[in-house]
Amino acid sequence: MSLIFTRNIRSVISEKNLTIAEFAELIDEKVSRVNDVLSGKQRPPFDMVEKILNRFDIDANWLITGNGDRKWNNSTPPPEESDFEYIPMYDVEVSAGYGADAYGITEPNTYLAFRKDWLKGRSLAVKDLSVVTASGDSMNPTIGNKDSLLVDTSKNNPVDGRIYVIRSSDTLWVKRIQRQLDGTLLLISDNEAYPPMHLDLRDNHDIEVIGQVVNVSKDIY
Repeated sequence: MSLIFTRNIRSVISEKNLTIAEFAELIDEKVSRVNDVLSGKQRPPFDMVEKILNRFDIDANWLITGNGDRKWNNSTPPPEESDFEYIPMYDVEVSAGYGADAYGITEPNTYLAFRKDWLKGRSLAVKDLSVVTASGDSMNPTIGNKDSLLVDTSKNNPVDGRIYVIRSSDTLWVKRIQRQLDGTLLLISDNEAYPPMHLDLRDNHDIEVIGQVVNVSKDIY
């Protein structure tokens, strides 16, 4: 979506003879946020898409996918169907921080778009998904600092070797999990500089496996 969206937005800006700052003002957005989307540093957030559609007479399907006509006929409503689902992204960092529901934040900061066919092919249900941000280097090279993590909260019964978001009190980790015979969990970092951590579920009733990390999105510099 990002490349098509970026290309189409640049064409709107060019056609209207706007600067990026003028475009950002028209849709009531920060210039820095618009620049991040146009440069590919950030996926187009759902609220920004809505603002663009509300401000300019353009077709949502064309804006997001590049298909169809650029403008829609005002005598008929714009298409309701989309090839994308919008997954809530919460302003939390995992490794140490606070989070949504289990983490204390109830409203998403933004939304990230994922193709419906991509989600269906992986048997992922939108209602179970959320996006958070990784913090630190303990899971390098698999997960880097500031990578976006797609978490499936329905998968909270740990399977050995897979990566999960785990909460203990107000602390969040993203680690591989290995169950031990004595009932403890061994939290394993991919970065060998960090030793494994033991968590005893019997002595720590506030420990919760929030969900499995099923996708990692990262910037390439």
